[in-house]
Amino acid sequence: MGIPRHTGKYLVERILFAFVVLLAAFILLGSPLFEVREIEVTGNSALPEKKIVELSGITAGTNIFKVNLKESEARIRTVPLIKDVSLTREFPSRIVIAVEERKAVALLPVKDGFIQVDREGVCLKESGVAGSLPVVTGTVVPTPAPGQVIRDAKLGTALQVLNQLPGSLRSKLSEIHVNARGQVVLYTLDGVECRLGAPVDIRKKAGVLLQVLEQVKGRQIAYVDLTGVPVVKYVR
Repeated sequence: MGIPRHTGKYLVERILFAFVVLLAAFILLGSPLFEVREIEVTGNSALPEKKIVELSGITAGTNIFKVNLKESEARIRTVPLIKDVSLTREFPSRIVIAVEERKAVALLPVKDGFIQVDREGVCLKESGVAGSLPVVTGTVVPTPAPGQVIRDAKLGTALQVLNQLPGSLRSKLSEIHVNARGQVVLYTLDGVECRLGAPVDIRKKAGVLLQVLEQVKGRQIAYVDLTGVPVVKYVR
């Protein structure tokens, strides 16, 4: 028995299709048109573009189809400052690396100085001295490695509060203290003690505190108590 005519025709078509695909792949993988000529980095501010490109392992002249995007993403994610990253091909010869960096929101005292932490409690890097970020006090933790998530109840409370404060108030703070009972006290750059009490209704308390600080500007204040009815204690 011979092969039916329609079956033979179908087989020839499949062979021709496979040949065309292989030929196209050969041309694409070998054509200088698809060599990487530009690598663009977006979303970075703390990490230099050159450093991110080096981490990706992608070099100019590599065929764009041979770039393993997932492997490059995995290498970049090893940096603690990187929260997320995605790579895309833009044909014929461009790779775009879009990164999302972690942002430091507070400093945490450790044995040899301070460490920067982001809003999720991830240690970003060491900082020899306190800077423009508020310092979290009331807790003691071993010095973590960069990229490590710090599991500490008091730090968690402090970050929960900081994450709910408006930027206009965060910029005025020098310290956020959490005591043994979980009560929160803020200290401004001017040394004003602001007693928030339990970490509840933070946005409401923050709004009242901003109003109070604006109203008493220029006067010496010992503390502002927001644990109940707002109370302002002036320095005599």
